[in-house]
Amino acid sequence: MSRLLDRVALVTGAASGIGAATVRAFLHEGARVVATDAVPIAWRTSDDRFVDLVHDVRRADQWHTAVATAVERFGGLDILVNSAGLNPGAAPSGRHDPEHVTLEHWRLMQEVNVEGTVLGCQIALPTLRRSSHAAIVNLSSVAAIIGVPANAAYGASKAAIWSYTKSLALHSAEGVATIRCNSVHPGGIKTATFRPLTGGRAGGIEAPHVPMQRYGEPEEVAAAIVFLASDDASYVTGAELFVDGGLSAT
Repeated sequence: MSRLLDRVALVTGAASGIGAATVRAFLHEGARVVATDAVPIAWRTSDDRFVDLVHDVRRADQWHTAVATAVERFGGLDILVNSAGLNPGAAPSGRHDPEHVTLEHWRLMQEVNVEGTVLGCQIALPTLRRSSHAAIVNLSSVAAIIGVPANAAYGASKAAIWSYTKSLALHSAEGVATIRCNSVHPGGIKTATFRPLTGGRAGGIEAPHVPMQRYGEPEEVAAAIVFLASDDASYVTGAELFVDGGLSAT
């Protein structure tokens, strides 16, 4: 398929999970991809449409390097996917409920999840404005709209990304160089960091609390990201797409 033929994308959090699945889906759709993560990408490919970087999303200088790499290697930037982030499974040990969460843990969640996304959007915007197909997809979560009693900081960070994306969409819709900005909200997805949270099966049903009674695959979220990044979503901005098996509808 070629929905993203010759588009240049920058995808963070690409070492595993949803980020890795997104990079693979983008390459399948014809894109050229700068894939970044805070750790080296072990699954890296020799495809000449792929380049990887070690990248801490909290650091503005490393964001500038990532964007510059897209321009130098592939001639520009059309798509930004902010997939990097900490989730509840990656939280340090301790109690993180609303009563006991420490400011240290709270700030770490906001630094990586929210500030990393904001920095990336701010630094990429000038380059994205040169594209006639510019799109930003930010990874929020179903936790943006439901409570997360065991990790209040995570839910709050994802709600902030959701709201920020709407503000960014309205800001970026003005003028000639429109940049579409949307958020994707996964539910329980089978990634390495999520598996410890799933527990055992109940009566043979993988996820009895989810209307579809199963957890999602990273590739199912990646498919939603491809849609929002492509011209199939050319009139979609400021929207949120829940990929959660119906959990947000309950």
